[in-house]
Amino acid sequence: MKPIKDDKKENKYWQTSTKKILAVTLIFGIIVVVFVVGTGQIAYGNFYGPLFNDSKVPVVQFKGTPYGMNAANGSSVMVLNVTDIDGPNQAAISEIILTNSTGNITLTSQNISKDVFSIKDAAYHYHDDIKTSPYNGILVPLGDEATIHMNLTKSTGMELHGKYTVTLVVPTQKAKMSTATVTF
Repeated sequence: MKPIKDDKKENKYWQTSTKKILAVTLIFGIIVVVFVVGTGQIAYGNFYGPLFNDSKVPVVQFKGTPYGMNAANGSSVMVLNVTDIDGPNQAAISEIILTNSTGNITLTSQNISKDVFSIKDAAYHYHDDIKTSPYNGILVPLGDEATIHMNLTKSTGMELHGKYTVTLVVPTQKAKMSTATVTF
């Protein structure tokens, strides 16, 4: 009769028992998991969320005061001079809110792309053009400045009269809105 071998079976490659191989495998697996989770946490905030945030909030401002006028054909035209002074390479003005004593008019990115009929870049313009998009509104590259002409009658359906507060909305968590007044 053969003797019964217990769990201490020898491994000819490692010259050790299967329990030790299991322990080494588990320890190595734990080290790999900790490394992957730790690297993801530090680099991307995968597990707990970002540990720090070095990104800058985009700041789009008016250069000068915007002005409005009512044309002879019954359309209301607003002229804005905007610049992106801080933040990522390009900021999007996704909403323009016109507020007066009687209520608000909100122009979404689709309205903005329909209303803009002329964009004149500044003379010192040296990189990407300021442009419109139905998804993002007005795209303003960092450091660029442009004069934007908008026909507001297309999206509002009426001629505007009186004094309005114009607010540029940049879609970020900590949005820095820029406001100015315009009279039609």
